[in-house]
Amino acid sequence: MSKTVDDSGAGTGEEEALTRYVNTTPHAITILADGGSVTIDSSDVSIRVASETTCDEVTFVGPLLVEIRKRQFTSVTYSEGGVEMPLPNQQEGVLYIVSRITAEALPGRSDLLMVDGTVRDDDGRIIGCTGLARLQ
Repeated sequence: MSKTVDDSGAGTGEEEALTRYVNTTPHAITILADGGSVTIDSSDVSIRVASETTCDEVTFVGPLLVEIRKRQFTSVTYSEGGVEMPLPNQQEGVLYIVSRITAEALPGRSDLLMVDGTVRDDDGRIIGCTGLARLQ
């Protein structure tokens, strides 16, 4: 999904900057703003934080024996079309929508956005967001 932004300043529309939003999450994202909505479909690009998990202890929750785990985030993986490759450098006009964990793992990247302002229906299910956020 791309959004065209008039960047001319002169009002002629002769110069346009195209911003490409790449949704790296496994689900479509619907942005509800300005009286309308736009849905950004999931792409074949994936940016994920890999982690290692170990069992720290076990406890009973009711009748169930449940593990309490320690999770350590180890690295960030990037894949396109199912093929793992190095995370590309930032590119002008390309913004990636990622999970919050991914955004937190790469604090120096200004091209990573996450959903902001969650919108829920009457049953409490998430139906969209009101905008996107960049971690500082």
